[in-house]
Amino acid sequence: MPRPRSMLILDGYNDEPGGLGVPPYIDVYPRYIAGSAWSVDKTIRIDYVTVDQFRADKGWLKRAHSYDVVVFIAGVVVPGRYIGARPMEPQELVEWSRVIRGPLKVLVGPAAKWGMMGPWGPVGARELRRSGVDVLLLGDPEEYFTELFAHGEEKADPYRVRTSYKLVDKVAPLGARVIRQHPNHGKNLMVELETYRGCTRWVSSGCSFCVEPLRGRPIQRSPQAIVAEVEALYRAGARNFRLGRQADILVYGSPGLGAEEWPRPDPGALRRLLAGIRSVAPGLVTLHIDNVNPGTIARHPRASVEALKAIVDLHTPGDVAAMGLETADDRVSRINNLNTTAEEALTAIEVVNKVGAHRGGNGLPHLLPGINFILGLPGETRETYRLNKGFLEEVLARGLLVRRVNVRRILPLPTTRASRMKPGVKGRNEPLARSFTHWVRNTFDKEMLRRITPPGTILKGLWVEECIGGKCYARQPGSYPLMNVIPCSLPPGSYIPSVRVTGVHSGRSIESKPPICGSAR
Repeated sequence: MPRPRSMLILDGYNDEPGGLGVPPYIDVYPRYIAGSAWSVDKTIRIDYVTVDQFRADKGWLKRAHSYDVVVFIAGVVVPGRYIGARPMEPQELVEWSRVIRGPLKVLVGPAAKWGMMGPWGPVGARELRRSGVDVLLLGDPEEYFTELFAHGEEKADPYRVRTSYKLVDKVAPLGARVIRQHPNHGKNLMVELETYRGCTRWVSSGCSFCVEPLRGRPIQRSPQAIVAEVEALYRAGARNFRLGRQADILVYGSPGLGAEEWPRPDPGALRRLLAGIRSVAPGLVTLHIDNVNPGTIARHPRASVEALKAIVDLHTPGDVAAMGLETADDRVSRINNLNTTAEEALTAIEVVNKVGAHRGGNGLPHLLPGINFILGLPGETRETYRLNKGFLEEVLARGLLVRRVNVRRILPLPTTRASRMKPGVKGRNEPLARSFTHWVRNTFDKEMLRRITPPGTILKGLWVEECIGGKCYARQPGSYPLMNVIPCSLPPGSYIPSVRVTGVHSGRSIESKPPICGSAR
């Protein structure tokens, strides 16, 4: 195949521990891919389309034949509930890859490594390859696509993995302008930013179920490179950003990152990064974080507090520090080499509350913890569920605030240790899992929402994402934005300057009203 001159990027969305690309988010994959091509030749034609747009407009399937390269981005390995977007399903990928003839078809993202989960069960990566995909990209996109567009298919290695961020730092700013083709551009588009790769706990193999430690020694980007990318994204129209592609934002810039299992946070490095972003994006609307390791706070309390203060001083309110507790059963934690005990996690939640629970200008607390549970971990017993519930009851009893609780079932990917271990009781006693999840959603979550957004709270700057049956669902741009159910019929994509909270709708949403239903624009 000669050097390609055109490319279609079909974004089927990804959701993984180190990145989110489901609208209104756009992840790094399409930006790195576009930037790689444009780093070779700025005149290369690149069109970007989301899978929802592709479904809605049948003409895309006909036009796909005319490109030299068609890229499929797909793979949801941290499944969630999505409003206003539906990730690509395996049968769609199989059908489209078979129908599209002529272009080189490349599969990128978690689906290329581990396959996809569909309504009828998993579909393996090899099966996707046999269905018509030409290349499963198992390496890094910037490495492969730079070679593909510079030298052609024969010289492009789909297995090549980055050993530094030198090439990323070159192509990421060049690919920033592809965001202009995203349907949420100019509205509530959230741009995911990468700060470092890997997990500090790689030296001890990390958590049994996680792929991040398997990447080896962590490598990180310089603050100057991240700021340069943000500047390019800002010029392209981005206004909402999340530092989400890392295992623990508190240790970004730490001299011990990559050398120690529990490096001490460097608050100065974090402050310089955030201040740099602010300096090149003065009109940003959202600047949030994602993952925080509670074990870091437990082991380095003073440095962690200073790092959290740096975040609160320079971010925007409504932020969430997602913490991977996974289980409150310390025995299960030891079996799976998890990062913290239940008591340490409670301490971390208290610390984040002390630093970030005060309310900000958009109506929400500045920074609150989020808690992740995983059901079905090896070693889990009936007692585990009692301890998990008891942990959350203690959070309530201490008067602490938690923005959200994620309850997921274990998905032991083939390369992880959990895939070779006996699963916990969840699989043999599904009622335990259902009962715990029901209690979280209907008791714990509702009480938290009453504490965080009591009736009368004014929330500012929402976007309508979906409307059904005379009710609209609207959220602020954010890391884990709170869903507002509004008794108005408004066009999706409408902006609502403010709403007044009237009550709790469900464990994951509140009821709100704008001053006048016609006030959206």
